[in-house]
Amino acid sequence: MTFEIYFGFELLALFTALVKYRSLLKSDYKFFIPFLILIVLYETGSLYNKFSIGNNNALATNLMTTFEFAFYSFFIRNTLNNPFYKKIILIAIFTCLVYNIINLFFIQGGMKLNVSTIILQTIVIILITGVYFLELMQVSFGNSLSIIKLPGFWLNTGVLFFYLGEFLLFASYSYMAYKHNYDYLMLFRMISDIANAILYTCLIISFLCLNPTRKLST
Repeated sequence: MTFEIYFGFELLALFTALVKYRSLLKSDYKFFIPFLILIVLYETGSLYNKFSIGNNNALATNLMTTFEFAFYSFFIRNTLNNPFYKKIILIAIFTCLVYNIINLFFIQGGMKLNVSTIILQTIVIILITGVYFLELMQVSFGNSLSIIKLPGFWLNTGVLFFYLGEFLLFASYSYMAYKHNYDYLMLFRMISDIANAILYTCLIISFLCLNPTRKLST
């Protein structure tokens, strides 16, 4: 097992969540405790190559990326106020999940990385974070609201940067694989580490800023 940089940020985020568990339990952030425990267990198993089938861990990756997408998208949706946006987002989430099932069983299969599914997931969740920031701007306009003290601001910032990185990586994946450009692996590792570092650093800040009395702060 080799220690990966991103794994250290995940462990630190879990540690922070456990330290702040009393604050988390007073809000929807309580779901981050089991979520991060599962993420750490998955990453530990991946580092020990426990989820590979014939040296192929595509199935585990497909399932975990879908689980992460579902968790973040439903969590952020529940912090929104506009019922119309929430309805449209719910349709988009379920459409994405249905396509994922179809792709997993009938198109690309479980033993291949479902790139088209990942790209669709990144687009949907980027749009969801965009709706959050739109509502946040509407609420903060003309008010003395300090957005940097809102956990939701940091959560959505981390999620946005993480999925933007995922989109850029996987949108170029097919082309670079077609061109047999193996520099992609180095690029993937670098951008993935940076994206994960940003995501989990923002999560840590959101836990430290947690104020469950505000809806947009959750």
